[in-house]
Amino acid sequence: MQIQDKETDQPLHELQPLFKMHAELCQALGNQYRLAILYSLHQGEMCVTDLARAVDISVHNASQHLRVLQERRLVQSRKQGQTVFYSITNPKFIQACRLIRQALIEQHQAAGESLLAADFLDAGQQIPASGVPQ
Repeated sequence: MQIQDKETDQPLHELQPLFKMHAELCQALGNQYRLAILYSLHQGEMCVTDLARAVDISVHNASQHLRVLQERRLVQSRKQGQTVFYSITNPKFIQACRLIRQALIEQHQAAGESLLAADFLDAGQQIPASGVPQ
């Protein structure tokens, strides 16, 4: 007897390649700086210098994180003169991250805990690494 996925009506073993890609994508998202870079890009494209400043890391470090995000097809680049601009490849990645953050906030609230960041995220404000809203 084969186990079927109720959403796609596919045997689970046929979905293994998709699960592998999903796991690799989650590994790329498993870093606070890469998540902050994605969050920074949700309003539109940015160059590596501006991303590094927004996330409060070096340009070299930002470039390394962008390479990982680009390898997993989360971001794409566009060169204009000497400047490379990065943008999100699919807005659904941002929506998925937003859903996870909302679930985390709800879990903390259900436990009677408060997250200062929740107020800023709900208001749509950007939170720099210093923790002080802009």
